[in-house]
Amino acid sequence: MRKFIAARKRQLIAFVVAILVIVGIIGGLWITNVFGWRQWRVQEAQGFIGASLPQSAADVRFTTRNQYTRIVWLRFSLPPNADLIPFLTQMGITDALKTGFTPFPAANPQEAAITWWQPIASKVFSGVYWNTGAKVIEILLDKTDGSQPVVYLRAYALGKT
Repeated sequence: MRKFIAARKRQLIAFVVAILVIVGIIGGLWITNVFGWRQWRVQEAQGFIGASLPQSAADVRFTTRNQYTRIVWLRFSLPPNADLIPFLTQMGITDALKTGFTPFPAANPQEAAITWWQPIASKVFSGVYWNTGAKVIEILLDKTDGSQPVVYLRAYALGKT
């Protein structure tokens, strides 16, 4: 009988420890999400902007910040004949890209640390600024290198997210 009680006691202790470990992991993940410590994935950035990247998108880079509001910077290249209209339509953008327009007219000090974010260096470009009411989406299509156009997208929520 004593062996039976000892075995049951070990099983109960193992069960309690397992529950505590699971609760600790779930709590840790929840805390990192609440305080914004966990890095976003590309899929979450796509969810935030409301569109999947074009199938032909290559060299995809993105980063995000959540200091005052959620901001996403996204950059990807496309083949020269790629159609960007379905991508824009998914985000609800109905305006066409305007030749010679940039939503990024000056360098932003907050973006200086993002080495791959260089829309200011574009020479041949078109762009659009779109306010959905809940967020702002700014897109620049850089055609400086006609063999590999680059899309720069910055989106930010209007208000804390």
